[in-house]
Amino acid sequence: MYSHHMHQSQFKSTVLSKTATASNYTGLSTHSQSTGNIPVTSAVASPECPEVRGTHYLCVDSLQPSQILISFSVLLLWGDTAEKKKQMSSAHSSAVLIAQPHSWKSLQTQMPVLTIKTTFSKAAMLNLPPGRHVLCFHAKAALGYHIHLCSETPFMFGDEETIMSQLTKESARFTEQASSMLKALSRMVTSFSEEQDQLAARRALEEAHCPRDINTSLVMLEHHKVFNSAVYHMLCEALGRKLTAEERFAVLVLTADPSLLSTTHNEDTPTFAESKPPENWRGRQPTDEEVKAVTILQAGFKGHLVREILNASKPGLKENITASKILLDMWPKVESDADKHAVFLLRYIIDHSKRNTELYPCQQDEWTRITFADYTVSLQDTANSWVLVFREVFLVPKEMMVIAKVYSPFPNCLLHVIDNDTGKELDLVFNKLVAHIYQPNKLGYTFVVEAVTPESPPVGAKWRMRLIGSREPLPELSRETPLNMFLVKEFRDYYIPNDKNLICRYSVQVMADVLGTVQFQTSKLDVLIRLSILDQEKEVAGNTAKGHVIIPVFCFLANKAPSCTDGKNHNPKDCLTQDKRVKVVDTLQQRDGKDNTAGKSDFSSDHYQPPTETMGHKYVVQAEVLCKSWDLDESEMAFVYILRDLEKKEKRVYKIEDLKSSSTTDKLSHDGPKSGTPKTNRKGETDKEKGKPAAVSKAGFGQEASFDLSKPHWILHVASDKSKAGSMEVKKDTERMDQIKAIKKAWEMAEPGRGAKALQCRLQFLNQVHQTHNEAATDDAESRESAAHRSGHDTSLSPSRQRLIDTPCPHMDYTPFIRRQRDFSVLMDSQIEETRERERLEKIQTYRLVRDNDLEHRKQQELNRKELMRHQLKMSENMQAALKQQHKKFINACEAFNSRQMATIKKEQEETPALEEAQQSVLEKRAPTSAATQKPKKHANTSGKKK
Repeated sequence: MYSHHMHQSQFKSTVLSKTATASNYTGLSTHSQSTGNIPVTSAVASPECPEVRGTHYLCVDSLQPSQILISFSVLLLWGDTAEKKKQMSSAHSSAVLIAQPHSWKSLQTQMPVLTIKTTFSKAAMLNLPPGRHVLCFHAKAALGYHIHLCSETPFMFGDEETIMSQLTKESARFTEQASSMLKALSRMVTSFSEEQDQLAARRALEEAHCPRDINTSLVMLEHHKVFNSAVYHMLCEALGRKLTAEERFAVLVLTADPSLLSTTHNEDTPTFAESKPPENWRGRQPTDEEVKAVTILQAGFKGHLVREILNASKPGLKENITASKILLDMWPKVESDADKHAVFLLRYIIDHSKRNTELYPCQQDEWTRITFADYTVSLQDTANSWVLVFREVFLVPKEMMVIAKVYSPFPNCLLHVIDNDTGKELDLVFNKLVAHIYQPNKLGYTFVVEAVTPESPPVGAKWRMRLIGSREPLPELSRETPLNMFLVKEFRDYYIPNDKNLICRYSVQVMADVLGTVQFQTSKLDVLIRLSILDQEKEVAGNTAKGHVIIPVFCFLANKAPSCTDGKNHNPKDCLTQDKRVKVVDTLQQRDGKDNTAGKSDFSSDHYQPPTETMGHKYVVQAEVLCKSWDLDESEMAFVYILRDLEKKEKRVYKIEDLKSSSTTDKLSHDGPKSGTPKTNRKGETDKEKGKPAAVSKAGFGQEASFDLSKPHWILHVASDKSKAGSMEVKKDTERMDQIKAIKKAWEMAEPGRGAKALQCRLQFLNQVHQTHNEAATDDAESRESAAHRSGHDTSLSPSRQRLIDTPCPHMDYTPFIRRQRDFSVLMDSQIEETRERERLEKIQTYRLVRDNDLEHRKQQELNRKELMRHQLKMSENMQAALKQQHKKFINACEAFNSRQMATIKKEQEETPALEEAQQSVLEKRAPTSAATQKPKKHANTSGKKK
């Protein structure tokens, strides 16, 4: 009977009874109950799931090898009806339980150590060596499963939260090793003044802390120095203060290591380093004789101190008794929390050892030890929207390995980490942050989390980020509590292609330093877009992605506000300096020159010079399409033409109606009622005549009621802290349009009526073009009719033939196919002929040279292949010969064995008759003797009867 049991089960809600499924289950709900002393945990899965899946964790920490019996029982579909048979065919035919080593500090998956595959119930034994082990169990079944674990060794089996809380402690082997060291050290302190027990205690202490694989005396000496330093620092930690001179001397006597004095001198006596030299020694260099004298004095003092330490370590002397008394006075502080100080002692030895190999077997359990810190914020209830969940700066005091794990109710949640000193973003693997060694820096690391909310977000949901490391300390939050309230400004509009490949430009003005996040997305997911932040038309931050791009963090600096590091009431971590602003590294280093914006300077993060304070800051958020990756179909282009027409109308300084009313009006047409609605070469007006919507207002594009999400569009988000809502203003960049309007207004003011005259000239020109086009169309029709009358038999052609004839031939551009000619004629003389002939010969020779090289290369490859074939044949022959030789040896060995066996059998057969004859002779000899003894007895009996 096993002393430790644990149960875990999970079923679909359709399997349970009606009373158990009376409530509406939409996900997973866990219920705990107890049956005797055996903990039982069960869960209910949603019936919409195709199969029941579960992930569980096992933690075993033991000094001895462990054996765990694992029983896996499942519930599968049997297929009694046609519908169930169909479900069974789509589901798995059997259930699987896989156990594999797991570590939260790595994304790498380990090979399974146990796999159970069954259709009903199956059990297996899991054998684990001594130490601490963490295993992850993945179970899946059609309708449900039940896991039962039994063992004589204590273990923990449950969810992630249960197991991770156990891994923050030291392992059993680590605690045992540390306790043995501290016990040996305590024995050394108690028997320090006893002559007989001191040597044995020192020998036991050396066996407790010295690794077994140390062979050289130099390595042993280095290890002793590390251990002695660990003892010194452990006593300082236990007392909570620096040691006095007497206490420090007692520790030196205990460790018998005078070299420890040099390591503790700078730490415990800083007053010598800070002391000022005498007046007569200031401003001059010591002479050689003075340096030599000081060296002699230091050597003499060191020798005297070493002799005192060695004498005080001998039992029975007065100095030894004094040092022993001091140690015994300090030791109760150590024993008051023995486990803590023992772990400190062993941890110090492992951290400060110069060896790369393992010192103790307990170090194998270090990969399972973790420490973690959680940061939780509330989520917004907005649906189908991009949200900024978390943005905080973490400070890293020293080098540490940390991995961030995100727990979010939203599936589309992404974490970005930016080094604020370099502006580089840490690498992601499958949109997950891998374990990274964080180096200490000045401005820390910014953690930014973005998410896209679903259609029906959960109410009151919580988002959590867990920072996991090997041991404390972890990155520290720059403020006490993280913020979860951000002001997100959203801008959306339709996409209008242009020659500069620009999507939009928005200017950003700040009254104070603001830390912002800029996100941009397009309705087409495979559009390659470049999002940039410009300062004085110089790119200071940017990122490139497909369909969705983000600049996680950027500090917008105010023109007149003091710098981020000035001011007493300003937090230096809330904003970054201009020289070390956050810049996101562009993922595409090379781009086509045609996609670059005209007038935009090349950006290089290495050679970027921030604008001077006299120039001020002029920030512009710009998005552009790269590689012409946003293609539109005919219907989308028709909608774009309408938008372009509206955009042109907006750019006009004076409306057409105003211009017409301010001048003498002329008739727009001179040839019939068709000219009442003038046609232009703009496709937008043609589309409106075909029934396209014309009453589209650009002012209404930002409204949800009038915005059509089925059209090509984009969305821009600019997020900042809600506390600085009034410090940032984002609006569309209309600087160029304003300049054009100002120039037109200046022209109109200088020459009144200029706009009306220009409009009249344009309309007259369009009417002339329209009239010419109509006349040409009439002439073409008359020519076709005359040709039809001339060939009367052609009137009987088929409608398709007639339609083909009537259709005018489209205009073709033959420019690419026309050979370019010079402006003047050139006589073909003998010199030009020789030059052309020489060029032809050079081409022929070049071709022959390339051909000969190719043939030579092919010939060499053929020779190499033949040589490889010969080598393979030779290798095969050698392998066959070796195999034959081995076979022959095997046959000879078998024959020798058979001959020996036959000889043994033959010898036994020969010896068997001789033994039988000897036994027969012995029996024959015994038989007469027994007959002779029986006859006298019979004769005596007969004589007695006669009497």
